[in-house]
Amino acid sequence: MGHATGCEGLSRQARGCVATPEQGRRAGRLMAGDGAQDIHAVLQRLADMDRRSREQESLVPATMVKEEDWQGLAFVLDGVKVISAMNEIRELLPYPEAVTRVPGTKSWMLGLANIRGELLPIVDLQQFIGGGAVVVDDHSRVLVIRNRGASTGLLVSSVLGMRHLPLSKQIADAHFDGTLGRYVYDVFGLDDGVWPVFSMAALANDKHFMTAAQQ
Repeated sequence: MGHATGCEGLSRQARGCVATPEQGRRAGRLMAGDGAQDIHAVLQRLADMDRRSREQESLVPATMVKEEDWQGLAFVLDGVKVISAMNEIRELLPYPEAVTRVPGTKSWMLGLANIRGELLPIVDLQQFIGGGAVVVDDHSRVLVIRNRGASTGLLVSSVLGMRHLPLSKQIADAHFDGTLGRYVYDVFGLDDGVWPVFSMAALANDKHFMTAAQQ
């Protein structure tokens, strides 16, 4: 049996496939010999549309493409505004109500806190880098990072929120002195000042940070 063609070969959902009188007249003209001229006109219009579309696309990079940004969490560390990569911080917590001191540890190791059934070491980051102890208040926050497969909470005096920094604002060959400089691997220069990038990865790999016991 031959295959049905045209509307007869469609399913019941396509019963609306009925040629209008106008469509019939157009088909008649094509079959009568006007087809070559009509097809040429259609192809010409399509070519013109494609050309105009390409011209519009060529304008996009200069007018619509957004400059690539670097995302980080800004906070205050010993009076200095710093920023760390978002992918280095797992969680942001208020200071726990109960922190149990661990005997025989350094002063910057504040103790252990029970967070959702897991013990989280709490470190005073400001004191660790050589500053004074953080005075805990409503602005204080704990930044949770991963340290060799385990989580560690870093107490900071305040968090300024997430920032989007244009990569074009990076300052080449910039460096910081002192203890803070050991963890700064990049710097951004913006209209509101200089933003050092504090590396949580460098902190977690610091042998001094990994040794909280008193010597």
